[in-house]
Amino acid sequence: MVSRATRRPAAAVVAAALGVACLLWSSAFVGLTSSSAAAQGAAQRTRLSAVMDPSGLTPGGPVVAYSDALASAAASQGESVPVTKDVMKVKSLFKDTAFLNELQFIVNNPTVSLVGKASGMVELMQPLESTVLPKFVTFLAKKKRLQALQPVVEEYMSTLYETQNIMPVRVKSAQPLTEEQKEAIKEKMKAKLGASDIKLVCQIEPTLIAGLTIEYGFVDPEQLGTPTSGEDLSMKTYLESAALNQGVVATAGI
Repeated sequence: MVSRATRRPAAAVVAAALGVACLLWSSAFVGLTSSSAAAQGAAQRTRLSAVMDPSGLTPGGPVVAYSDALASAAASQGESVPVTKDVMKVKSLFKDTAFLNELQFIVNNPTVSLVGKASGMVELMQPLESTVLPKFVTFLAKKKRLQALQPVVEEYMSTLYETQNIMPVRVKSAQPLTEEQKEAIKEKMKAKLGASDIKLVCQIEPTLIAGLTIEYGFVDPEQLGTPTSGEDLSMKTYLESAALNQGVVATAGI
């Protein structure tokens, strides 16, 4: 006789499969036309360009120019891949408390020139894979734009995703998805978002009980920060909605 504990994982897997099927056939997943997707991207970029960053530069002006200059230098030196890796590392370092604490001692030292501060920053960022990025940091110092390094690397990564038309999508499911399910979701999201490729990030979330949730339209596409759109096809939400419809406040659990 098969126990209830044995049947439960199998049931969860079946429910996850049904969740994927519901996702793929959902009316909410009608593909956008390429012009619609492009218009949405342009509108979002326009909204971003209107926001002033801490360096005193706007993402629609010098920050974009410096980001493009870095990309051009990387391409001309044949270092596009190592520069991108360095940019990703530097972007991550600006979120590291220990790094920022040490950085303060460098940038706030009144006895050190801007170029000297740039050298100190580069040393603190080591190891770096490219020769272009260290020179670029010095270039910013000479232009008295050293404080713009953080928004520049952020713009660099955002532009990279935009130019290659890569859209990150995060999927949370109660059970691991099969490769076939992952590919099906990627193809459907490519059609919906008008993307050339989907960066699919899968996470296991047992509290969903069964089914899945999908998040996309991230403000920070690299760190998957602040999704602006999503779909919830989890059993947890279904049960909670059903309970509310019956006038009962309930929290679904495993």
